[in-house]
Amino acid sequence: MTRIGILAAVALAPLAVGNAVHATPRADVDPARPTLVGWASLPTETYVPGSARSGYWTSGSAAVPAPYPGQPVQGFSATHAYADGSYLVMSDNGFGAKANSADFELAVHRIRPDVATARTAYEGLEFNLSDPARHIPWPIWRDGGCASTTQLPAGYSCPAPDRVLTGWDFDPESMQIAQDGTFWFGEEFGPYLLHTDDRGRLLEPPIATPGVKSPSNPTLAGATPNLANSKGYEGMAIAPNGRTLHPMLEGAVAEDQAAGLAADLRIFTVRDGSFEDGFLRYRMESAAHALGDFIMVNNHQALVIERDNLQGAAAVFKRIYLADLRDRDRDGYVAKTLLVDLMDVSNPHRLGGFGDTFTFPYFTIEDVEILDRQTIAVMNDNNFPAAGGRGSAVADVNEYLQIRLAQPLQVHPRLLPQR
Repeated sequence: MTRIGILAAVALAPLAVGNAVHATPRADVDPARPTLVGWASLPTETYVPGSARSGYWTSGSAAVPAPYPGQPVQGFSATHAYADGSYLVMSDNGFGAKANSADFELAVHRIRPDVATARTAYEGLEFNLSDPARHIPWPIWRDGGCASTTQLPAGYSCPAPDRVLTGWDFDPESMQIAQDGTFWFGEEFGPYLLHTDDRGRLLEPPIATPGVKSPSNPTLAGATPNLANSKGYEGMAIAPNGRTLHPMLEGAVAEDQAAGLAADLRIFTVRDGSFEDGFLRYRMESAAHALGDFIMVNNHQALVIERDNLQGAAAVFKRIYLADLRDRDRDGYVAKTLLVDLMDVSNPHRLGGFGDTFTFPYFTIEDVEILDRQTIAVMNDNNFPAAGGRGSAVADVNEYLQIRLAQPLQVHPRLLPQR
């Protein structure tokens, strides 16, 4: 298993919105170094048109005070690319925790980054997650949860029961589309897998993870949790067959920490909605790191975003690894090879107004997608309404990157963007 040390900190370039450049490559471009070939951003304050106000349980930030005029189109924690250049993007639980996200409606949106103008267009709400068939056996916020709450924030009133799911119910962090067109979501409160139709409606009860529960699990009933909050399924890969999922925990379970394996993340295998026995392990370079995203490249290789929990000038470690799930030495671990250091990307055309070296110093980088054999797309979760990635007083935006790899990937055709 590859062991790569942490790099020294790289100075940040100032954020400047401008036109991306499509120019003839310079003679001094290093072909052995990943290169930024496209950049765009979505403004921080992008809201779903005509949507309900939100943020009643939060104080907001100096940059974006709460409550907000609508539902923020932010917090991208999963994505799915289409061949027409548009992307589905999944927002996470809202404002960072169960307690402050009851008025955030879980959603999947469609966006269209345009690297020619450096702007990302919001094309609309694809769907909200919901449970009209009542598969969830406990109260949800918009059907029982709000009604049983004794004190509500000023200006907020309980919505009519409609079974729309909110950030009080689940914290989705990963998303895949199955061969049959249904959607799978990995979330962190259980952690659970959620299976929906193509309009976000649950098709079955939440699928629990064998032997793993977080403090926010609604079925905890006084039991001792063994996974910290916000350490559930940050990444979930899907095999080329469109039926086999590999959900991956963001943090180590208590049993692994007690055994001296605090840097180990468990990767499960789920076939047709059922967990198989056992798991593989991915070892982070530090127990202080976290998973950002996890997607398959082919039947055995995958991309993994591994990151530190720092941002801005303090950020050091934001990387993408190529992992091999075959476990050829049978030690229970996937092998890993550094693919991209997101703090050291060549930027010969100074896209986005940045310098010759592009850095991506956001706290959470949670989206990677393969566009072709040698190009990937990367996006950050901006943790709306947070600031600090590009300056302490600068509200974080959702940046979109296209990175040309130094070497091509062996991508299975079914995992490339489809119509």
